[in-house]
Amino acid sequence: MGKLNPSRALIFVGLFFVLGLVVTYFATTTRDYSRPVKQFSELGGDFTLQSYQGEVSLSSYQGNVVVMYFGYTSCAEVCPESLSVMKRAMDRLEEEGIKNVQGVMISVDPSRDNVEALRKFTRHFNERIIGLTGTRQQIKAVGELYGVYYDDAKIRDIKYSVEHASRFYIIDTQGNLVTAMSHTTTPNELAAQIRELI
Repeated sequence: MGKLNPSRALIFVGLFFVLGLVVTYFATTTRDYSRPVKQFSELGGDFTLQSYQGEVSLSSYQGNVVVMYFGYTSCAEVCPESLSVMKRAMDRLEEEGIKNVQGVMISVDPSRDNVEALRKFTRHFNERIIGLTGTRQQIKAVGELYGVYYDDAKIRDIKYSVEHASRFYIIDTQGNLVTAMSHTTTPNELAAQIRELI
């Protein structure tokens, strides 16, 4: 029997390594991959969470276009950048006299994000962006309504991070989810989408 070619052996080792990573990921992730994936048309719905003003329901904002984002205050880069995009889009619309736009940030880190922490974080960007939180079960339920999946199972200490999807969820004046836009969306693109629904 001939010797195994070194380059072929290296390929086999690489394949086993990648396979090991895939198995480890699926064994440790908290996402339920057995759950049927919802169609976009099935997403959305009313909910009630806590703000610094007390209980807030999505239906409270009927008559406004709602831009909703799932994030958390300890997020290093993506969340602040996304809220900055939301702020600039809202500012541009306000300059045009369009004020019936409500920004909402739902925390996927309720263990650390109380209503006061969220108030301070969102007010840094725009007074018309409100932060909402609740119990872990409540946040999970809202996430499932909108097809948002996040992984907070890696909590170890104060420095933990939360893996989460990063999108803007655009809800029309009747409370219906219209579209979801990537966090890489520009302020102009976000403003244009909102403008279509006014």
